[in-house]
Amino acid sequence: MPEPLVIQVMTQFKKNLLDGEREQQAQMVARWRQVESNLHDPIELLARRVQEAGLTPSQLQSSQFQLDRYRSLMAQVTTELDRYTDYAAPLIEQQQRVYAQQGIQHASQAITAVGVDNGVTIRFDVLPVSATENMIGLAGDGSPLRDLLQDSYGSAADGMLNELVRATATGQNPRVTADRMVRNGLSQSLTRMMATARTESLRVYRESSRQTYQHSKVINGYMRIATRDNRVCAACMMDDGQRYAVNEVMAEHVQGRCAMVPIVAGYKPAEWERGPQWFLSQSATDQQAILGKGRFDAWQAGKFELDKLVTVKSDGTWGDSLQVTPLRDLV
Repeated sequence: MPEPLVIQVMTQFKKNLLDGEREQQAQMVARWRQVESNLHDPIELLARRVQEAGLTPSQLQSSQFQLDRYRSLMAQVTTELDRYTDYAAPLIEQQQRVYAQQGIQHASQAITAVGVDNGVTIRFDVLPVSATENMIGLAGDGSPLRDLLQDSYGSAADGMLNELVRATATGQNPRVTADRMVRNGLSQSLTRMMATARTESLRVYRESSRQTYQHSKVINGYMRIATRDNRVCAACMMDDGQRYAVNEVMAEHVQGRCAMVPIVAGYKPAEWERGPQWFLSQSATDQQAILGKGRFDAWQAGKFELDKLVTVKSDGTWGDSLQVTPLRDLV
């Protein structure tokens, strides 16, 4: 049976979003290279002084070291990260604004597609773009987006110190140590910022879509549709097709890629191959990639049913979050 038009257009919408997202992430990475360039020499100088002073890993982890030498470096790091945040925050806000508009457009087109699938024209109220302005520049908990970006600074500080300790313990030369501190330590801040950019932009897209459905006066609910690839979250895949009330915010996790298929009052909900059925049709290799080896082996041994993979947890920043049930709770 061919997929309904509404599923086809929703799938294309998600692809377009991810294409735009990749462009933004590439811009963030390119700009980050300047941060690395500006900090590499000061980081290498610290590593060289640590080697010359003959400091041990335990001394590096002492509060005195972190108050003296490491604090001086972190002042420079913070200055560079502040400059990067000055660049990244407006970039993410602009992406949020674009995604808010697209959320309204795509939700409206999805409602229209349901009408086409049923051979009718559905008339509905369209949410004004101005209604989404209060989402821009904010995180899911209502705090400024900039605060969430600055929270990532601690990841850089801890990551750099951990790499310095490891390199000292193994006797690496200062240049190698600096490379590791930048590549594996400092970059943890970028990783978190990019996760924030993706999560908060997609959240605005989903919420503007949901509010469009609610404002339309013709939608009484929606269904989750997950992304079908071997990188999909197992919880999202097993929740694929789950119904939600139109006034209910869909639980999602950091960097979640799910979308929402509308249910128009008076018409049969769209049908498509649901996540669990799609999963069962995949190769064992792809199934293991989705579940992870431990869960895959336990599932193969009949220790749990697929629907048990879905757990909802509450997070102060991200809200209700869909999570894959830990293996220890499954077995």
